[in-house]
Amino acid sequence: MATAEDFGLWIRKLSTPDDPRARLICFPHAGGSANFYFQFARGFDDFEVHGVQYPGRQDRRREPFRKTVQELADEIAGLMGDWNDLPVVLLGNSMGALVAFEVAFRLETMGVAPLSLFACGRVGPMLGKDEETHLKDDDVFLREMALLGGMGSELLQDEEIIDLVLPPMRADYRIAETYRCSPGTRLSVPIHVHIGKDDPKVTEEQAAEWKHSTTGEFTLDTHEGGHFFFTDNGDDLTRTISRSVPDTLATKA
Repeated sequence: MATAEDFGLWIRKLSTPDDPRARLICFPHAGGSANFYFQFARGFDDFEVHGVQYPGRQDRRREPFRKTVQELADEIAGLMGDWNDLPVVLLGNSMGALVAFEVAFRLETMGVAPLSLFACGRVGPMLGKDEETHLKDDDVFLREMALLGGMGSELLQDEEIIDLVLPPMRADYRIAETYRCSPGTRLSVPIHVHIGKDDPKVTEEQAAEWKHSTTGEFTLDTHEGGHFFFTDNGDDLTRTISRSVPDTLATKA
């Protein structure tokens, strides 16, 4: 049985409204941490926002990286199974969208499905996308990071920073690029996909493939910006997430 210490390792609270009507769980991109969503969380007045902290980075840097997206999802869903005092919405960006999808599938199987999944900056799970970036040398790998944004270019010139962030980035790229969606992994909850118009990693056609991963509602929205569009242009996404939880449902929870 998971302990409070286990829970605190994985799930970090980013906002604490007095009377939350829902809970938003945010899953970071490859190499990312829970705190990546700290600024984004400030856009919610009545949502309790949490970020997931994967092993192998920051205060968990001495822990081993997980070998697959599914392994990460098993552990996270196991922690969240009894955590249903509020309506839950999942949000994942890039690799985080895959982890959130697999967590949603497990929660649904356990009978505690989230209200919905918001997937950002990722092709549909059925597609797969192994560009073998995780196998490339450091210089090529770092150029890939610069292309996507998410880290300031000045940080990518700092050798001490690179030594800290490169191992989790490479490990996360490996599990994201080698991810294969198991046959039958399909949700019944709504999937809402959001991408940046200038995202070099996902086209609108590729993002639309998420529609095959749910029997429920599917929407696709495109925003100004790139792979991390919501860091500078997240108001629309914040409002959409807020509107996805009806007041009546929140009141009953």
